[in-house]
Formats: sequence, C-alpha cells, structure tokens
Amino acid sequence: MINTLNFNVETKDETRIAQFDFSKLLCIGFAGRNREKVMEHIIELEEIGVKRPEKIPIIYPCSAILATQANRIQVVGNETSGEVEFILFESQGETYIGLGSDHTDRSLETVSIPKSKQMCAKPVGSTLWKYSQVKNHWDELILRSWITVNGQEQLYQEGKVSSILPVEDLKEVVRTEYNSMENLLVFCGTVPTHGGFVYGEKFRYELADEVINRRISHEYEIEIL
Repeated sequence: MINTLNFNVETKDETRIAQFDFSKLLCIGFAGRNREKVMEHIIELEEIGVKRPEKIPIIYPCSAILATQANRIQVVGNETSGEVEFILFESQGETYIGLGSDHTDRSLETVSIPKSKQMCAKPVGSTLWKYSQVKNHWDELILRSWITVNGQEQLYQEGKVSSILPVEDLKEVVRTEYNSMENLLVFCGTVPTHGGFVYGEKFRYELADEVINRRISHEYEIEIL
C-alpha cells in the first residue's frame, strides 16, 4: 500500500513543495550510540515485562499508511504516548530529514513491541531538510517534545541527535534488510523522557537547528476512542 505525502522542502535558498510516495514505514529501535546505555534501557524494560529485542539496533516494520500529517489522532485506551524522532528517507539520490512521532501503545509493549507500534498513527511534520545541508553540524541538532496533561503543558523530552546513531549508520542498518531505501520512511529513534512515560491529550515536538536558526515542528491532539 502506497502512502503519498506532500512536504515543504526547505533549503538555504528556497522552499518548494514536493510529493513523495512511501511503501513501508520502519521504526528503528534501540538505536543509541552508547551501547552500555542501550543495554541499561533494555534491562529496565525487561523489569516491566517488555521482551528483550533479538538484536540491537532492530527494525520494526509498520504500514506506510500510519504516517500522517494530521493534527489529531485516535487511539484505543489511555496508555499511549508519542516519542519525538527525526525521520529520514532517500529519493533520487538525495537524503531528506524530517520530524516524526513514534506514537506507541505502551500497554501492548509487554505483549509485542511490533504490535504496539502498528496500533497507532505516526504523525510527521510537513517540512523536510536536505541532509547535505545539515551534515556538517548534524550532532548539534536538538530533539524536543512537550506533552499537555489536564490542560498543562510540560517539557517531556530534550536531547541532541548525537545520542542516536549517525545517519550513515542508520542507513546501513536499513540496507542490511532491504535492498533499497527508495519509498521507505524511517523513524530513527528517540531521546530519553523526563521521568518516564506520561499520557496526555496533546503532543508538541520539534527538531531544532540552532546553528542555522531554524526548526521543524508539529503538534497533534490525542483522542481516546
């Protein structure tokens, strides 16, 4: 199934609208650069009943149709939450960087991580950057998210992308299982939360480039069915 999305491709000189087709959405899990911290996180998850992954990093394939630019998603149950991530894909030899939220059903994670990811829409921002224009200062980019609970917004996540595997390494992870990255939308991992999972009614998030002074941002409301 093909999911077609329109993006604003923002370069140093101009912004243009471009359309891209995706046949699959991939969520890369346990993609931290510091392997010791990744293993610590795995042990923490095991303590709450989440099964240890077969390998790290690991790819969780999801339906491409889950990617949405909507400002509201619908979920089942009150234990779902977003995760700010940078997304990437290739098209005609160019690598594009964007913003996504790997919204996940936390109550289902103890049963099956792949199923917990497939259960929820994956909201993405409408802006893209060319990786070639941020490559030289990539590690300075910052991921942030805020969550609204009972009408009160609070900082939920904040960290540099330097805590996540480099872009070229992430692409190599994908290529070990897929012959080509064409039409694959890749969610690349997240940064720690402040104090664990929080379940709220709204999620706001951004990828900030404070070197060039620009950012990609998105927000969405969470409706429980």
